Amino acid sequence: MENPPNIPPKTTANEPGLPDEGRVQELIREVNKLLEEGKREAALAEFNQLHPADRGRVLVELDRDLRDELLPALTASNMAGILEHIEPEEAVELSKNIEVSILSKILDDTSPDVVADILKDLPQEKSYQTLEAMKEAEEVIPLLKYPDDSAGGLMTPDYPMIREGITSPSALDELRILWPDAENISSVFIVDDENRLVGSLSVTRLALARPTSMVGEIVDLNVISVAAETDQEECARLMERYNLNQLPVVDQDHRLIGVILAEDIVDVVEEEATEDMYRMAGISGERVLGPLRNSLRSRLPWLYINLATAFLAALVISIFESTITKVVALAVFLPVVAGQGGIGGTQTVTLLVRSMALGEVPGHLALRFLAREIALGVIHGALLGLVVGLVAYAWKGNPMLGVVLGLAMLGNMVVAALAGAGVPLLLRRLRMDPAVSSAVFVTTFTDVLGFLLFLSLAAAFINFLL
Repeated sequence: MENPPNIPPKTTANEPGLPDEGRVQELIREVNKLLEEGKREAALAEFNQLHPADRGRVLVELDRDLRDELLPALTASNMAGILEHIEPEEAVELSKNIEVSILSKILDDTSPDVVADILKDLPQEKSYQTLEAMKEAEEVIPLLKYPDDSAGGLMTPDYPMIREGITSPSALDELRILWPDAENISSVFIVDDENRLVGSLSVTRLALARPTSMVGEIVDLNVISVAAETDQEECARLMERYNLNQLPVVDQDHRLIGVILAEDIVDVVEEEATEDMYRMAGISGERVLGPLRNSLRSRLPWLYINLATAFLAALVISIFESTITKVVALAVFLPVVAGQGGIGGTQTVTLLVRSMALGEVPGHLALRFLAREIALGVIHGALLGLVVGLVAYAWKGNPMLGVVLGLAMLGNMVVAALAGAGVPLLLRRLRMDPAVSSAVFVTTFTDVLGFLLFLSLAAAFINFLL
């Protein structure tokens, strides 16, 4: 790769004097335009004014031909910064089009945890070839055996650790010599002679300690750690609950093998929340402007399921066709009953799935939550039922129609509470992801049972409705 013009990049954070989002978009369009006009050097000059995260956006959004024209002009360190700021899937996509000899140099300048994520998803042969060509492969190899969504897959293996048997001045000397970036950390981890985790020590306390103090005498023994196999969601919960900036990762012998940093957990929290949201809607694994085949694969099956449930609701209505024929006003209020139930159920399922993701609803509290939501459903149903009953009476002049509609609303809001809380709890009990399109199932219950309740009550009181 060529050396680009020596132009200091402009960051695009929301700080005084720095370009805002509108300016970033303008620069991105300008780079695209210059490349399309064949002005590569000018495009490169504009490109290098962007923050690495925005450079990644340019590369991802460029047409394949224009991207292939720009990539050879970037330095290894430039590309490394880009790979660390874009989504893992996008980093893999870019890496596929880079020769092994060049990719290995780029990955040598990239954080080991990011490199491990990329190598795991590259074609196997290219992954092996790249790893063999890398000079810093020894830092990456230990991470490859852990799943991406585990503590081992998230951790940074090269993190300051100090032996407990040395003095505080010696510890500070080690930090200065071995970790030139130590000014970016607030604490270090203390280990024994066999690298077993002993505790943690703030850099401030270490610097203020007496010269004769041994590290083992001033260490904070109250340290929280996780095993390498711990799920990333659990790591995120621990760091959030105990307000941790770093979380040590240990092996089965309690030896310190790496550290999860707060900046890595931010991405995990966003990823998990997005994943739960997408699964609830039945679009897991899909990305905006991603391949059409991925969208079809994730959406179409759930659309077919929803179509089947819609026909089921239509079947219920058809059973009571003669009742609706006698009292046409019933058809007007069918969407009211089903719609309110669907919204109520979706509220419950959204709250529960998110609370489960945060670990706020342990198994022993499941029945308590279910009872709470049923009580809430009864209250909501009574209040909403009173309103819709009065509206129906005022509109159609039939008091019994208001009573039937009010009772149906009450019943369907209880159904919504049962389904909204019961479906995710049942899926968890079956060891399935509670977020897997729970909203689709809840809507099915509220539509079908809402129609059934309303029309059954109407049929029972048909003589009072005529």
